[in-house]
Amino acid sequence: MGAFLVRLTDHDSGAELGRFAVPNILAYEGIQYVLRQIFPPYQAAMTFQVGVCGATVGYPNSSPNPAGGASFGPNLTFAQCTDANANEGGCYTGPMRTSFGYSRQAVAFTASLEADGGALVSPEVAFPNNHSWSPQAGSAWDFPWTPEEIEQPPPEWTPKESWEPVLGYPWQRPRKRCGTDCDPYNPNVCIYPYMHQWDASGELDWLCDFRKIGGFPITLAFLADSSRSKLVAAAGFRAPVLLRPGTSLHVRYQARIFGTRVTRDFALRFAKYAFQKTGSRYDVICCRPLLSSAPRITRRTTYAEIEPHFHADLGAVALSSWSYVAGPPPRVESSNTPQWLNSTGGAVGPFGGLAIYGTVGGAEELMWVTPITPPVNVPNGDTLRVPAKVRFELEGV
Repeated sequence: MGAFLVRLTDHDSGAELGRFAVPNILAYEGIQYVLRQIFPPYQAAMTFQVGVCGATVGYPNSSPNPAGGASFGPNLTFAQCTDANANEGGCYTGPMRTSFGYSRQAVAFTASLEADGGALVSPEVAFPNNHSWSPQAGSAWDFPWTPEEIEQPPPEWTPKESWEPVLGYPWQRPRKRCGTDCDPYNPNVCIYPYMHQWDASGELDWLCDFRKIGGFPITLAFLADSSRSKLVAAAGFRAPVLLRPGTSLHVRYQARIFGTRVTRDFALRFAKYAFQKTGSRYDVICCRPLLSSAPRITRRTTYAEIEPHFHADLGAVALSSWSYVAGPPPRVESSNTPQWLNSTGGAVGPFGGLAIYGTVGGAEELMWVTPITPPVNVPNGDTLRVPAKVRFELEGV
């Protein structure tokens, strides 16, 4: 299972304020592009970005929730992580996203045989809150409010960062706690709040009073294919991380390729091709019955080890084309259904599995073995058939 490794640090001292890892889910909209990197039809190479988003507000009286009100799970989409209901999209200009630490960061993966499989790792990227600000007494805000003062930034932000008092979401008007129905001489009397207080303890009521926090909660990290604006993986934090001014959130993504008993060599090729864009695809993928005399299949099993355990009269069937099935679960399936007729004049077997392997420049590489339980014998004149095509599911990265 893949995971986002997260660190919160202080700008000036470099001190690490917190560290944790969060396992990811694979988004349905991104899996097909990962699968199609090695199973035809091939699509253009992917380009990756790591992003973060935070508490969002669907309605004034609702609690913050990730991704614009969408439930966290495989149905989560790139748009929901970046639209105007998410902090990442709520910063309505590029400079504002940069200053508040929400700009997505491009990453390129490295792949290796680490952990006995296709491991992929991104470099660590930083999401810094570039503002320099600390809470001040209420007197610094020049109560009562006037129309001239509402549009101005807090004094400690000037001229550290540019200010854009155009409309907003809500940080461009940090002084505006209320509408017109409030006591202008008492900021604690609000008949109709600008943003509803969702945290009764008052510890995180930044939607009511920006002075108390000066940063934005981050509840989600995600990996996206930026060339298609598709979400590949996402991870929800157990509790919001507060990106205060003067702090940076550092995120790295690492994972291994998992599948239907995939071998480590196939996992590495998959990781390199889908995430690192190197290596080469298989010239053709084949399926062949495997006798139960074959050794126990592990991730380290090679084609050379199982080759003596094929039956000479039941040869390889080429799986030259594959189709993507949206699922759930998302998967790829061979376009043809392999079958073998026993015309040897006697029973053959028992067969304990179906071996799927690919050829690259004439050399075979074992991809995975699907077990046949219990093993079967094929009488003379009978046919061994795959009933529902050959299927590959990516269980996780």
